[in-house]
Amino acid sequence: MRYRLIAIDLDGTLLNSRGVVSPATASALQRAAEAGILLAPATARWYQAAVRPFEALGLNVAAIASAGADVRGAAGEVLEQQPLPADFARFIAELCDRAGWQATLAIPQKAYRRANELPPWAANAPEWIQPITNLRDADLSTLLSVLAEPPPGDPHIAELEAWRGRISMHSAVAFNGDGMITLTAQGVDKGSGLLALCASLGIDPAEAIAIGDSEVDIPMLKLAGLGVCMESGTEETRAAADRLIPSPDDDGIAVLIDELLG
Repeated sequence: MRYRLIAIDLDGTLLNSRGVVSPATASALQRAAEAGILLAPATARWYQAAVRPFEALGLNVAAIASAGADVRGAAGEVLEQQPLPADFARFIAELCDRAGWQATLAIPQKAYRRANELPPWAANAPEWIQPITNLRDADLSTLLSVLAEPPPGDPHIAELEAWRGRISMHSAVAFNGDGMITLTAQGVDKGSGLLALCASLGIDPAEAIAIGDSEVDIPMLKLAGLGVCMESGTEETRAAADRLIPSPDDDGIAVLIDELLG
């Protein structure tokens, strides 16, 4: 099988435990792109943050951003966007403020980064991320996704669980191992994003490889021609994959690409 697309999760997959792309993995990505394979971050991060690790390597990539809610081509053109319901957008903003949760709320142009105190870099933040301490006045009319970071056992999680069935909820893991909850519109996930990207580009999903490490990645692993999980991934994700590769600290993606290209 000749694979035409590689969809790659970021945290815990492309990015190692230091939150960077290793030199070996960077070189392998360059070789894959030169061989005509389209690369696409598939991440819960918003679009502008999703493509940054690749832009730093001089690579133009498509993207399955906001956990599948924001799908774009290699020129940044919007292929599909699916916002959350307006009533949920109001609810989650109020809940994050009331519960004091750290959270990242993505709209097409940028992300709001909510924290109880503004970070030191807030004054010099780029236009595609807006640090904020209160979401009350944020424009969430086109809210695509939410990355919520409630503390384990937080009682406010029960309020969020009441929305299950009306929205999609998945667990995710940051590169430092912290747990997060990814929220998108019902039926929207990395799998639906992969299908939308493939359909727009005329690629058969059987010609795609999907690589991830946590629950939020399972839908795309099951739909791709080859679903790959890091050996450091969660038990559920490893079980859903067609094959395992070494962790990002051991250059697993480089190992896979070297095998593909021979």
